[in-house]
Amino acid sequence: MNSRFQWIWKSDTDYQFEHPWKETLYAILAALATVGLGQLYSQGFFRGWKSLPLSGVLDQILIFLPFPLLLVLRKQPLSTAWLSAQALLPRLAVGFVLALLALALFVAVRNPDKSLLTISASVYHLSNLGYASQTFLQDVSVAILFVRLRSALGSKKFLIAVVAVAFAFSATHYPLKLKEGLSIFTSTRDILLDGILVSTVIYVLQRSRDILWFWPVHFTMDMMQLYAGDPKL
Repeated sequence: MNSRFQWIWKSDTDYQFEHPWKETLYAILAALATVGLGQLYSQGFFRGWKSLPLSGVLDQILIFLPFPLLLVLRKQPLSTAWLSAQALLPRLAVGFVLALLALALFVAVRNPDKSLLTISASVYHLSNLGYASQTFLQDVSVAILFVRLRSALGSKKFLIAVVAVAFAFSATHYPLKLKEGLSIFTSTRDILLDGILVSTVIYVLQRSRDILWFWPVHFTMDMMQLYAGDPKL
């Protein structure tokens, strides 16, 4: 990494798991538990606090709870989830600058009726905190699974870990696509395309070993997908 950025992204050595395959199995179990909780939530469970403030954030914390619990129960550092307090504000600032650039590019291409400022205010509104927490916890979960699988496979086979985790993450959206009425062919095609995109993202992220800069970009692009056809924008 360029030396001028080393004060922001220091190259930490890989965490040494005593039993990396066992830790990978635990991460897979956490992923399965998260998918299960997500399915239960989609069926109407765990919604007793809808009247509470930040209920959307609480929903996402509950669904993704197996992953932070994994770190706590296994007594593993946040670095194994690509999280660090080192230069936290500069890393977030880089992420938000990239996110705003992506948002500006989207507006330039789509040419909506609303101004960039109005759309930005809509995207970064407090009502979207639930979506923001969802993307953050997704990024953390992917990092946790990838770090352990890469450790188990070894550094020379890290590309296998990249592809495996990317397509496993994309496949979790398969039931939702079918539920939305998409055909098996269309759903499979979308999953494959998503897997290629996520593979590219993970490859880039593993270079910095940091998800904090990527989180604002991920959230912003997700919002653009949700709001692309929204007349409110």
